Amino acid sequence: MKIKDRAKPAIPPVPAGGYLAVCVGVFDLGEQYSEKFKNYSPKLMITFDLPSVTIEVDGKQEPRQLSREFTISGKNNSKLRAFISSWNGVQYSDEAFGEFDPLTQIGKPAMINVLLNETGEYANIDSIMPLFPGLPTPTTQTQMKTWDMDAWDDKAFEELPEWVQEKIKKSTQYQKEHAPATTVSVTSPAAAAPAMNPFASLIAQAQANTAATTPQTVQEECPI
Repeated sequence: MKIKDRAKPAIPPVPAGGYLAVCVGVFDLGEQYSEKFKNYSPKLMITFDLPSVTIEVDGKQEPRQLSREFTISGKNNSKLRAFISSWNGVQYSDEAFGEFDPLTQIGKPAMINVLLNETGEYANIDSIMPLFPGLPTPTTQTQMKTWDMDAWDDKAFEELPEWVQEKIKKSTQYQKEHAPATTVSVTSPAAAAPAMNPFASLIAQAQANTAATTPQTVQEECPI
């Protein structure tokens, strides 16, 4: 038995190719740590439904989903800016992209190109573009979700998919402002019970023996 053989994904990956897709999730993940670069940076995750590719979940056929994470950056060479520009068919200026709100992409259709990794075990979104003229607009019944770290809402957070919640919980913002506090009970030295002298019983016995064998002094009144 080899670990790598047991650790393979249980669900086959989405086959490589081009797909009609619908954006069903745009999630601000906050500042996330990168093992590769050993630093923290703000991250955004965009999730798509692929209505033409389904999988059975609890007896129902549900569309497969693919997500892609980006570092939030307004630089001209940032992957997020290139992705959004290609998706919307817009060449943004620095100023225009700086004012752009990625949460507005929710529900928007797209054509995405899917590639498999080098082992063929995982599918990744490689590129994106607007729908070709004449193509039918894809639809989905999946409930669409967005998340903004700057507008925290406990109820909305609880309604996010669990796997998205777990990603957000790793952010510096969550750990600093929303992680549950750990209560620690501390007993002060003054309140603690006094330590027992291991020789106390022997000392007490010795004192009792001494009292029993020592003559008592009796004071008598002198007659007048």
